[in-house]
Amino acid sequence: MKILGIESSSIAASCAIVEDNTLLGEFTLNHKLTHSEKLMPLIENLMSSLDINISDIDLIAIDEGPGSYTGLRIGAAIAKGLAFKDNIPLVNIASTEALANNIKTVDIPIAVLIDARGDRVFHGIYVKKGDEMEQLEEIDAGTIQEFLATANEKYREMIFTGDGAMKHESLITEIFGNKAFVADEYDSIIKAWSLCVLGYRKFLKGLTINSKDFSPNYLRPSQAERNLKKD
Repeated sequence: MKILGIESSSIAASCAIVEDNTLLGEFTLNHKLTHSEKLMPLIENLMSSLDINISDIDLIAIDEGPGSYTGLRIGAAIAKGLAFKDNIPLVNIASTEALANNIKTVDIPIAVLIDARGDRVFHGIYVKKGDEMEQLEEIDAGTIQEFLATANEKYREMIFTGDGAMKHESLITEIFGNKAFVADEYDSIIKAWSLCVLGYRKFLKGLTINSKDFSPNYLRPSQAERNLKKD
């Protein structure tokens, strides 16, 4: 089974193709070009390099968010278009789960923090149990101060990952002290291969969806919608 993973929820754009749990190839760009300019060419270049056509793909794993409104919208449009054309099933993966999957440590809570501008973050908490991942807290949005205050009361130690963790590392250290470990930049970027791995697990559980039924999980209105409400 060949799985195409598509990631566009943050500044990084990534795509990967995995076959039978073997990574065939992955391209990741962490650069300030718009996803509308770089994501589809990235996918086309990857498939060309591997001599693979879209008709060879059996499953598409797409990041559903939360994250960048524009990035998620572009990624969704590309994934839905590719899936619809060749009737390929989709699996949707939360960006927080994909980031947690970067961390290999087991039995220690993993706090995923995604920058939502200012002092706000999208957040989720997971823990790895062997090869499985358990979600400890629902994905939500709030201020970094509120999240850290609550988490510090509930957990004795914690691993932090995501661009929100890197942005607020000094505050995390101030509140958690030596109870916290903040992942490096490499493990704080979502990789498309992670979407493929998690997507395959969902596929085995029968959790695929039709392309027309997929929509991103924005968790909050777009900036344009917020500005409209102010008017």
